[in-house]
Amino acid sequence: MNIAVVLAGGVGSRYGGNVPKQYCFIGDREVISFAIDEAKKCADIDEVLVVCDKAYQDRISKQYDVEVCDGGANRNLSVESALQYIKSKYKCNKIIFLDSARPLIKAQYIGDCIQKLNEYDCVITTQKIVDSLGRYGELYVNREDYYLIQTPEAFKFQVFCQYFDKSSDNTALCQFMPQAERIYQNFGLKQNFKITYQGDLEYIAQFLEN
Repeated sequence: MNIAVVLAGGVGSRYGGNVPKQYCFIGDREVISFAIDEAKKCADIDEVLVVCDKAYQDRISKQYDVEVCDGGANRNLSVESALQYIKSKYKCNKIIFLDSARPLIKAQYIGDCIQKLNEYDCVITTQKIVDSLGRYGELYVNREDYYLIQTPEAFKFQVFCQYFDKSSDNTALCQFMPQAERIYQNFGLKQNFKITYQGDLEYIAQFLEN
């Protein structure tokens, strides 16, 4: 089976406010609902698991009809929690990690990532760098040598479990994979804004309205 994991354990320290950003609203919709709903719409996904704080688990499970498990003190510990939960309940073939604060994800793109795992071990969402790129102590950096890594990130489950290390400081899950593994950079999701600061919420709301 294929499982979509929605990572929602963060407190949003950069966002501020009294409520974590994933539980704020865009119009009449909770931010986290966008990732959950699109994952559930995707025909290639068999189960949706939300990793979140215990305080939200009962409501999230009932309101969105999804599985829930505990979030960790950081992103990699939340991923570890999801892996252990899945191992205890399911025989998972493919897994895709979604960010609860990226509300522009679409079911078709999720499915595309899952399908590409038929050929690759890892599929990562990537963006071209369109601004000039600098580096301390160096005047010129060739931006064509770099790309941005975003979620979703999708993996063959057993391959990912083989290399994942919960104690690492890696900020992208694909960074656990050896270069020798078959990794696909997917540039197919052009608008993949993430809510990081409070102004982002209003910007995305206006973008969706237009």
